[in-house]
Amino acid sequence: MARSPPEVVKLAVPLLFGPLINWGLYGVLCVQIYVYSYNFPDDKRTAKFLAYFAFLLETVQTALTAADVYYWFIEGFGDMEHLKDSHFAPIDIPLIHAIISLVVQQYFCYRIWTLNRRSPWFCIVIAVLSVVQSIGGLWGGIKSLVVGKYAVSKSALYLWSIPSALADILIAVAMTLLLRRMRDNNGHFSNYVLVRVVRLVVETNALTASVAIASFVLYVAFPNEIYYTLTAGIIGKL
Repeated sequence: MARSPPEVVKLAVPLLFGPLINWGLYGVLCVQIYVYSYNFPDDKRTAKFLAYFAFLLETVQTALTAADVYYWFIEGFGDMEHLKDSHFAPIDIPLIHAIISLVVQQYFCYRIWTLNRRSPWFCIVIAVLSVVQSIGGLWGGIKSLVVGKYAVSKSALYLWSIPSALADILIAVAMTLLLRRMRDNNGHFSNYVLVRVVRLVVETNALTASVAIASFVLYVAFPNEIYYTLTAGIIGKL
């Protein structure tokens, strides 16, 4: 049996497995949004709007990845030029994920500010990092969309991945410290609840930061390949 050329494998692996992981995480997200809507029907309208808006963007992103897979592996089966064409990838990876990260990080920034208004500089740092990462994602996505290839510049990827990872790390640290302070100042605040909340915040932001760093490392280690799209395509789902 003839083997696939190495060039085909290098292109096809991230373009196929990235969407597969993405679709699996979308199923998890559907369960999460259902649990949220069922358990918090009286949540503030702003929080509901942001949650459903992020879910809508993720739904659009998932549909676009399906269109990409159809274009690359069904319509363009056996055609290398189809694999080399980024199609909708500049929209569903850097553009949409940069917007989702901006929305989520700014919301966390607001929550940190409401919990501790004595240190606004911390929130300012997170807000600036969040805006910078969104600029990097939009810049890289628009450039790749115009060119029609996987042409994300090194500067754009740096601006997208590094500030995003730093913002997530700072959010995890800030929320952990603030929730522990709430426990110390409020005797009725359950240790069990605290541990659950802290674990959820730290795990979520640590995972997102790790994936952003992984995308950066893959791009630096393999600058002529598109391996970074495997991890970059799932950041928004985390």
